[in-house]
Amino acid sequence: MLINGFLSSPLSITSLINMYSKCNFISDAFLVFSSSSTSELNVFAYNAIIAGFIHNDMPKPALQVYGKMRVVGVTMDKFTFPCLVKAFSGCDDVVGLKIVHGLVFKCGVDHDLFVGSAVVHGYLKFGLMADAHRVFDEMPDRDVVLWNAMINGYKQIGEHHNALEFLQRLRAEGHIPSRFTVTGILSVLTMKGDLHNGKSIHGFVTKMNYSSGIAVCNALIDMYGKCKSFPDALAIFEGMKIKDVYSWNSILGVHQQSGDHEGTLNFFNRMLRDAVFCPDLVTITTVLPACSHLAALRHGKEIHAYIITKGLGKEDDTFIKNAIMDMYGKCGSMEEAQLVFNHMSIKDSASWNIMINGDRVHHDEDLIYGELGSLYATMGLCKVA
Repeated sequence: MLINGFLSSPLSITSLINMYSKCNFISDAFLVFSSSSTSELNVFAYNAIIAGFIHNDMPKPALQVYGKMRVVGVTMDKFTFPCLVKAFSGCDDVVGLKIVHGLVFKCGVDHDLFVGSAVVHGYLKFGLMADAHRVFDEMPDRDVVLWNAMINGYKQIGEHHNALEFLQRLRAEGHIPSRFTVTGILSVLTMKGDLHNGKSIHGFVTKMNYSSGIAVCNALIDMYGKCKSFPDALAIFEGMKIKDVYSWNSILGVHQQSGDHEGTLNFFNRMLRDAVFCPDLVTITTVLPACSHLAALRHGKEIHAYIITKGLGKEDDTFIKNAIMDMYGKCGSMEEAQLVFNHMSIKDSASWNIMINGDRVHHDEDLIYGELGSLYATMGLCKVA
C-alpha cells in the first residue's frame, strides 16, 4: 500500500487502522493515524483509532484522540459515542460521561439503540440507576441485551424487587428472556432464597432448552444449593454433559453448605480424577473446611502442597492462609499452623483468633498467653497479667 501510494485515501487509512487495532498492534495503528495529514482523517478514521484504543484497554489515549478530534472540528457520529462512553467509564470519569450524554442529545442520536445502550451501560457502571433508568425509559426501541443490563444493574445494588419488576416488564412487552436474562434472575432469586420462583424459572429453562448452557446450569445449581434443595442441585450437576470449573465449585459448595463434608471430599477427589479442570482458589477454600471438620490431615496437607506447587494465592493472601492455618489447627497439627502463622506477612484478627482457639483446644496455656501478649502488644494494649 505504501509502495503503490494507496494510503492517500481516508478509506484505506481507516481500514489499515482497523486491521492493526483488531490484531492488537495498536502502536502500528496509531502510527498510521498520526502520520496521516488532517485532510486524510475523517470521522471514520477517528472512530477507528478511538475504538482501537478501547479494544486494547487504553481509555486515556482514546480520550486524547477525542480531544484532538474536537480541536480540529471533526463532527462526531453515532459510532463515536459508544466508544467515548467506554473510555470515560474506563477512566472512572462520571463527569465526562455526563458531558458525552449531553452531546448525544445535541447531535440528535439519543434515540439510537446502539448509543442509548452504551449510555445506559455507562451509568450502570457507576451505579447511577436513576440516570440509567431515565435513559432506558426514553428509548423508543429496546432489545433484550438492554433489558438484561437493567436487571443486572438492579441486582448488583441489591434492589431485587426492581430486577424482578424489569423481568415482568420485559415479558409484558413481548420479549423472550435470553440465557443471560435467566442467569441474572436466578442470581436474584438465589440472594432472596426464593425457591418457588426459582423452580418456575427452571421450568422456563427446560421449555426453552436453555439447560444445554453451562452458565444456566451453574446458576441453577447455585440457586438450589443456597435454597437448601440439595437433591435438585445434584440432579442438575449429574445431568450436565459438559461441565466447567464453576460447575465443580458450585456442587462442592452445595455439599459443604449441607454439612456433607465427606461428600465434599469425595467430589473433590472425583474432580481430580477427571483431570479436566484444575482446582482454583474457590475450590481450595471450599474443600479446606471439610478437611477441618473431618480432621482429615492427610487431605489437608495434600491441598496445602497443591497450593504451593501451583502458586495459588498471593504471598499476602490472608484469607487463604487463615483457611490453611484453621485446617491444621482443627486437625491437631498446631506446629504446622504455627509455621503458616509465622510466615504470614499480613495478619488480621481472624489469624490471631485461629491460633488462640487452636492453642486453647490443645491446652497449651503458655502458647495462649504468648499469642495474647503478642496480640495486645500489636494492638498497643497492656499485656495479660
